[in-house]
Amino acid sequence: MTRVRLALVALACLLLAAPFALGLAQQPQPPKALVITAQNLMADDARHRALAEKGGDPNALFPGDVVHYRLVFTNVTTVPVRNIELKDPLPGGLRYVGGSAGSDREDVAIDYSIDGGATYAAQPMIEEVVAGERVQKPAPPERYTHVRWRVRGWVEPGAQVSAEFRATMPERRKPDTSEEAPTPASTRGTH
Repeated sequence: MTRVRLALVALACLLLAAPFALGLAQQPQPPKALVITAQNLMADDARHRALAEKGGDPNALFPGDVVHYRLVFTNVTTVPVRNIELKDPLPGGLRYVGGSAGSDREDVAIDYSIDGGATYAAQPMIEEVVAGERVQKPAPPERYTHVRWRVRGWVEPGAQVSAEFRATMPERRKPDTSEEAPTPASTRGTH
């Protein structure tokens, strides 16, 4: 009787474990509609390697570091979609690198905001007083707070649209001691 019970328990364990062993229990995850990644392009330089050797985070940001942001939209529906907008705020403390925004599609318009995402323009303008008169002039890229990509065409089911830009950690304004400490910001994961 004990052998029969033991055999039944073993058979039950095999039946329960079989789908996992065959990879049937884990279904592939459907794609996410939007994935945003950030990569510190300087993470492999001497400063970051030295930080990692001391047990620090090699993705920590130092002044002058450049971070590459990538947004990937996937049409997860079963029908074509249009009028897709991707918006990404620049993380606090980072500055947009002029001319770095792009997309993998020709039908994407790129706009920028200098007011926290309230308004967008291909070339945001600021007002200054010159010789006693108010004049409009292009805002410097360092003033940009958000980047927006507008897809004008259709995005087919399963198709992707990639957008990207770069941002930099500004250099310190005042002379500092010889050792730089990284900021607590990190590029690990998404934002």
